[in-house]
Amino acid sequence: MDDFFYPRSIAVIGASRESGKVGHSVLKNLIDAGFQGKIVPVNPNADEILGLKAYPTIRKVDLAVIVVPANIVPSVLEDSARADVKASIIISAGFRESGARGAILEAQIRGISKKYNIRIVGPNCLGIISTGANMNASFASEYPSNGSISLISQSGAICTSFLDWAASESLGFDKLVSVGNKADVTEAELLKYIARDQATRVVALYVEGIDNGREFMRVAKEVSRLTPLIALKAGRTDMGARAASSHTGALAGSDAAYDAAFEQSGIIRVSSIDELFDAAKAFSRCSIPKSPGMAIITNAGGLGVLASDAAAEYKVPLANFTTETIEALRGALTPESNIYNPVDILGDAKPRRYFETLNTVLADQNVGLVIVLLTPQAMTEPEETADLLNELSLQASKPIFTSFVGGKELSKSRDKLKQGKTANFTSPETAIRAASNLIKFREIATSAETESMPLGGSGQKRDALLQIQQVQAEGRTLLTEEEGKHVLRAYGIKTPKEQLVTSRDKVIHAARAIGYPVALKVNSPDISHKSDVGGVVTGISTDKAAKNAFDQIYANINKRIPQARVEGVTVQEMVHGVEVIVGVTCDPQFGPFITFGLGGVYVEVLKDVSHRLAPITLAEAKQMIAEVKSYPILLGARGRKALDIDAVAHTILCVSRISQDFKEIQEIEINPLMVQEEGCVAVDALVVIERRQ
Repeated sequence: MDDFFYPRSIAVIGASRESGKVGHSVLKNLIDAGFQGKIVPVNPNADEILGLKAYPTIRKVDLAVIVVPANIVPSVLEDSARADVKASIIISAGFRESGARGAILEAQIRGISKKYNIRIVGPNCLGIISTGANMNASFASEYPSNGSISLISQSGAICTSFLDWAASESLGFDKLVSVGNKADVTEAELLKYIARDQATRVVALYVEGIDNGREFMRVAKEVSRLTPLIALKAGRTDMGARAASSHTGALAGSDAAYDAAFEQSGIIRVSSIDELFDAAKAFSRCSIPKSPGMAIITNAGGLGVLASDAAAEYKVPLANFTTETIEALRGALTPESNIYNPVDILGDAKPRRYFETLNTVLADQNVGLVIVLLTPQAMTEPEETADLLNELSLQASKPIFTSFVGGKELSKSRDKLKQGKTANFTSPETAIRAASNLIKFREIATSAETESMPLGGSGQKRDALLQIQQVQAEGRTLLTEEEGKHVLRAYGIKTPKEQLVTSRDKVIHAARAIGYPVALKVNSPDISHKSDVGGVVTGISTDKAAKNAFDQIYANINKRIPQARVEGVTVQEMVHGVEVIVGVTCDPQFGPFITFGLGGVYVEVLKDVSHRLAPITLAEAKQMIAEVKSYPILLGARGRKALDIDAVAHTILCVSRISQDFKEIQEIEINPLMVQEEGCVAVDALVVIERRQ
């Protein structure tokens, strides 16, 4: 990786004499950035470009920047590899993102990379900037000052926007990488490398798709405890996912899976480009708070109210001032001021009042960070206030956020704030949103590692495996309900008493043996959702009702899906409790993806669910349960007794373990899982496996 960021020599293959060409811009950028190593323009039709001797073919260098038409990139890359070049940036477009022909070209360069062990960033990328090496190996028009932000982006345009914004905020970069189509080098490798650089205080990521989700999570989890990782994931909606695919050829996975992956890896996810900018600013300018309590200082009561609302929305706790702080504020401020949090120092506040109030609040042991709000009023001196805030920020050990809310009158004071260690924002809401991300990182950095609970043994796994192999041998992918429950029982998940019957007379014997009331369900390897086709009758209390239900189920199936194979009807005890759902699907990027939520037939309508990626810990299973809106029902809302949440968590862990033990399982759905005061019961089970090759 050093060859990408600290090369001693760089060749620009496709360097151009013509201004406006990408090959000209890349070469000029390298020269203008002050790169101290050797720069080698490669162009068979030129002797000299921008004062540098040009060569017709590639020479041995540390880094080759390739800017030629896509169809000749494979031959150029192979020439570079044969010249013992170890790293290349392929800026050229026209690969996987452009269609089938481009995908073939990309496969060729990937093969060359493996054959010769030449590393590739790109293709279809902007390039790389490394300010520590005075290197701008990109065609970006802006070259940043040296700083503490690093950016890894799947979009070159996001890179240029980020650079332009950072220049307006007087913020600098350590490294910037446009990864493009990621034919070779991935975000995971870059994260691991960049995070080792002490100059980087925060890594911002723009992501459209992750190719090796598990490896990405492993690296991110390792890195995120030391370096803040902020991610903007595009393609949240179906329309956005399609755009991402056409843009870089990314296979955009389930957005909920990305949410879970980021949370479990310690990555702070943001929802907009503005929030990504604001988070990068906060982490680059401010220290991490030692405690979460926030103090608000304002010269306008309305802003204080807005800030308090935002603090509640973003879960930033307001600090409770000590008695010493309250008494100090009472002595320093006028009687009309509010000395509690938020502190209203009134509209006539001069710079010295701001300075003294902030100094007092910073000394409070309950305060971890402070937000200072200012509006332009007749008595306000914003520029002088900014000067004093800057002075204090350079000495303070706690982060200071500011929001000078206004326009023209505050422009000079906002420019001054960029020179200190405060982070200024356009509104109280955006300031507190950014502050909340610092608090999230504090929680990530201090959280304890927990292990997944070991469940099951070799015997249990063998019982489940035999059932799955039997279904595969029959050429099926859908287990019947009884077969699915057999797998669940092998891992200790409780199921109801039930019997499979094939005639009306046997229904009565089974119902009496189990005990009324009972439920009847169709048993078919071709029907996954039995309720949808009239295959379930519940609350049966008499022999006559049992026979009628048996006839009705067969009639419904014959009418709606006559081609379905029916192996009988399952007579099942009626189980009472609160219905929840526990399920697993296979995400294309991240693997087994666990869902928990309100169960029954309404789960797809209400979508009261939470998600994690397997494997999970007991603590994570309990967090999943607590995250759903219906959680108070499980706790015993409105005087009801609390239900067995530990049993639900155990079931989630069991499902997680099954999904890890059997890669052939594509889906598990327990819906409903009946939760009771003691224990829980899997009333229905859907298991889908991949077809045997």
